[in-house]
Amino acid sequence: MPSTRIMKRDWEKDHVYLVQFPRAGCIPSPSPFALKVETWLRVADVPYTNISNEFSKMSNKGQIPFVEVNGRQVADSNFIIDHLIETFSSKSLDDRLTPMEKSYARAYHALVEDSLRWVLVYERSRDNKWFATDEGFLSHFTGIKKIAFKNFMLERLRKRIAGQVFGQGMGRNTVEEVVTIAKKDLDAINMFLGNKKYFFGDKPVTLDCTMFAHLSQYLYTPQAFPDVKNYMVEHTPNLVSFVNRMKEAYWPDWEEATKGHSMNSKWKN
Repeated sequence: MPSTRIMKRDWEKDHVYLVQFPRAGCIPSPSPFALKVETWLRVADVPYTNISNEFSKMSNKGQIPFVEVNGRQVADSNFIIDHLIETFSSKSLDDRLTPMEKSYARAYHALVEDSLRWVLVYERSRDNKWFATDEGFLSHFTGIKKIAFKNFMLERLRKRIAGQVFGQGMGRNTVEEVVTIAKKDLDAINMFLGNKKYFFGDKPVTLDCTMFAHLSQYLYTPQAFPDVKNYMVEHTPNLVSFVNRMKEAYWPDWEEATKGHSMNSKWKN
């Protein structure tokens, strides 16, 4: 339920509390927006602690993730990062970018979050059964709650997602049309990355966190139709290498976070 109440009452000054879903078994978060924020925190080296929303607590906007910083709640992943940059000005990842580079970053950010993102939502509106397996969230439930999650809550969630993707417009297309959109998006992103280590050189910026969070959903989560993942692997190997590079550099605790469901595993020395 949406709430303006602060979850962490005994908060520490200038410490970020990231509220998100519990860990999934195949990816730290099946929400690309939560994974984006957490990856950004790691790249920017901002101290943070994860808090599970226990599948119920939402921001005042009804969204996940949200953060609490110095007793204030901030929702929406993009506004979260803007607020963190304002709060921790020395942690901005994008200051070194030229105005032209920032315009490119903005355009490709919109491409992935306003187009490719809806391909993922479309796919999950067709089949989200993996959420109720060990690759998803099943291990977080026991007894009657596990039965309810598998048999009732999951289908209710799927229908809600289907309504969202239909209202947005992507849901009005056939599978073949959606896959074509995804392929064109991947080709454009792949062309922009080229042979670079990261999208703007040797160090990641905010766009890298965004791309990693969305692209990893196709590589590491079960897909209702595998065409997009197969195309990514076969035709845009640079993107696969990029995702693996980000994972290796900033998610050395991937197995502990997924298989071990650790919300706050140690990720740096």
